[in-house]
Amino acid sequence: MMRIRDASSSVKVARRSVLGLGVVIASTLSAVVAEEPPGGREPAIVVRAVHPDRQAAAVVGLFADSRSPHPAAAMAAWRRATADISQLGKPLQAVAAIFNPQMIAEWKAFHDVELAVGFAPEDGKPLWRVIAPEDDGTLSALITSLRLSGGANEPPIADPPVVVERLGGPGAAVGARLPEGVAFAGRRDELASAVQVLRAKAEADPKATEPLPAGVDGSGFRLSFDLDRLAPPGGANLTLSRIATAARAGGVKTSLGRLALDDDHLDLNLSTGLDPERVPAAAEGQGAVLDPSWLACVPAQSAQAAVAIAFGRGADYWNRLFDVADRVDRADPARAQLAPLRVRLNFLAMARGVRLEADLWPILRGVTVAGLADPRQAGRAGGVLLALHTDRAEDAERILARVVRPMSGLFGGGKNAAESKTVALGRVSGRPLEAAVRGTSVLVGWGDKTLELGLQSIDRPEHSAAAVVERERAGAGAGERPTSRAGVYWPGRLALPMLGLNALSPLTVSLSEGAPVVWRGGEEGGRAWDLVRWPDLRRLVARFLDRVPQSPPDTP
Repeated sequence: MMRIRDASSSVKVARRSVLGLGVVIASTLSAVVAEEPPGGREPAIVVRAVHPDRQAAAVVGLFADSRSPHPAAAMAAWRRATADISQLGKPLQAVAAIFNPQMIAEWKAFHDVELAVGFAPEDGKPLWRVIAPEDDGTLSALITSLRLSGGANEPPIADPPVVVERLGGPGAAVGARLPEGVAFAGRRDELASAVQVLRAKAEADPKATEPLPAGVDGSGFRLSFDLDRLAPPGGANLTLSRIATAARAGGVKTSLGRLALDDDHLDLNLSTGLDPERVPAAAEGQGAVLDPSWLACVPAQSAQAAVAIAFGRGADYWNRLFDVADRVDRADPARAQLAPLRVRLNFLAMARGVRLEADLWPILRGVTVAGLADPRQAGRAGGVLLALHTDRAEDAERILARVVRPMSGLFGGGKNAAESKTVALGRVSGRPLEAAVRGTSVLVGWGDKTLELGLQSIDRPEHSAAAVVERERAGAGAGERPTSRAGVYWPGRLALPMLGLNALSPLTVSLSEGAPVVWRGGEEGGRAWDLVRWPDLRRLVARFLDRVPQSPPDTP
């Protein structure tokens, strides 16, 4: 009987959860705006679901090799083992119930559902809308259900007129039912835009996603980002204004993307248009190319995250790069009258006798930055490693001698012997700051034994982040596309208070031991490409379920 009750309860919870998923996503993300009528703002972010039922089946498939056959069964087994359903909130239980084999077909109602969002220029508040052109009655029933909590009809919109249905008390989201589909929005103006889009019956342009891989079955979530639309110049929201300014100044155009779970890896593919007149470009034949060995200084066993970025060469590249940085800095009206950032940096450096224009920028080929975990406390950062990469060993020695050593006085460091291989720069927040040269790179480590760990990692590249990125490149079948940036991130090794996860919880420990998220990107054919992959998720699920209490169903 227990098994029957569990199954019945899961199906009921799942059905209610699927019904509410569209509006829940919209109000939770609060991230996109509709295509507005003439005179309105275009959306900054658009997300369209493509065969989400196949993605739901892929999520269930991650449990194939674990103790429970699917998320709903795992939740039920955990509840039986603990006899305390209050330990997990109802939202999490509902999410688990959604991914039930019996409910996969329900996800078909969300095929071609589109969420779009922009931001009001006057205050940066999100403006969103959702359209469902292929609703089978599921979302229409949701409108009826939500109206029971203080909802009502409002004056119609559009021509021919459409009834506006408020989905709750005053100020609640609104919805509309049309022969062409169902629409939701945060405000009447956005709902009018959604109705316009539905009636236009605009279909996705197949050429728009040509730069992106289709995936195993073509399912997933199609994404479109227009960062310059996040805020107009001088917008009220400073964060959005800076991001939009960086996109405009850096020549970043529309980004097209696809987020999908293929087999046991989650992929985010992005293809971004670039304006050759604005994007920082290197001299002919001297583009930014990442040396895979740059990440060898990052020990995979103790790293939390790492990023390596290659720089272009030539004066024009650095001029454009600093121009972008200046524009972003001055997006804040309070900083509009400051001297150029490059001038300020040079002025501060000259106070220590350092000439950045002669001894750093011309010979700097790239940087690597990594955060290392604290071995004494799980989830805490133990140190930061910075590597400055050059082409020649003598250039690395030059940066150490003429740029890094003179900075030691800023951190309380004393004089170091000229022949010393390790330079003690002082202490920051009670932790040592040291530097050394290894090959063509200058390593600067903050934290106990951080520099030592970086140097040891170079001697064992097979255990470094460089090996992790190379394995993922080979597994993705990316070929030899030019790469100018790469990164790795181990979920679980860095405590994120916003998620409320204990550093020693089964999920956090499983994440920290699992495969990292790997990012690679570059430029090719006038476009930027980026691939973010989280692999080996099936093993992660099995490892997690092995760590939590699980009780099998009672035999009938």
